[in-house]
Amino acid sequence: MEYFEDRERAESFGEVAADYDAYRPKYPAALISTVMQAAEAGVGSGSGAPRILDVGSGTGLLASQLKDACAEILAVEPDFEMAAVARAKGLKVDVSVFEDWDPQGRIFDLVCFGQSFHWVDPIIALPKIRSVLKDSGSLALAWNDIQPRGELKSRLDAIAANFHAEGSAPSLGTAVAEGNFAHVEHPALTQLRGAGFTPDEATFTEDLRFSRHDWLSMVFTYSAQLTMDPVKRAVMREEMSKVIPNNGLEARNEALLVLAHA
Repeated sequence: MEYFEDRERAESFGEVAADYDAYRPKYPAALISTVMQAAEAGVGSGSGAPRILDVGSGTGLLASQLKDACAEILAVEPDFEMAAVARAKGLKVDVSVFEDWDPQGRIFDLVCFGQSFHWVDPIIALPKIRSVLKDSGSLALAWNDIQPRGELKSRLDAIAANFHAEGSAPSLGTAVAEGNFAHVEHPALTQLRGAGFTPDEATFTEDLRFSRHDWLSMVFTYSAQLTMDPVKRAVMREEMSKVIPNNGLEARNEALLVLAHA
């Protein structure tokens, strides 16, 4: 099943909107700078702030960073509770599923998705994105990929695998090779090329440190955990808590940016 077809998971975030906003980390500064450079290139010289459409904006994590970098932002978010958090930050939000959203003739220098492109149907979304982009515009797809460092990663992965049938399955951009995860071409690249985009990948790495509470709070804002049976979810959290040291853990974010031009 494609991610966007699993509506239980796609629509599970509203119940934890506050935790999502508090514990999901920001995107690396270098990634934001790269997105802004692409957006400004779409504007041209002397034409004001770039206009960016942020799709699946959630609580506005990516949108807020781009706004702080002097972009003019319109967010589209299907969940009322997530949108309310974004609006409280001063963001303009249209509450809608992107496939049903009415652009009302609005055109943008850049369209971005932060941790959300896999929640839209690319067959519908990609032509729609092209229709709202300037000829010189860009599409930016961003994902944070945060993993514990060292031996603790294996212990936490093993606990997750005990609670999820897909716990040892490949995720977006990885495949199982000889029993281990191996990087493969991200599926979005094939979808983009098929829709007439020219995509490029870049990875932005940063080292992070989490307290035990903050790490667990982040992990349990992901849809795989949100859609679990509540009792099993509590047991999983307790088992993870036991293996994380009192002083927390070190993690690495290998954030992925796919930047594409029509």
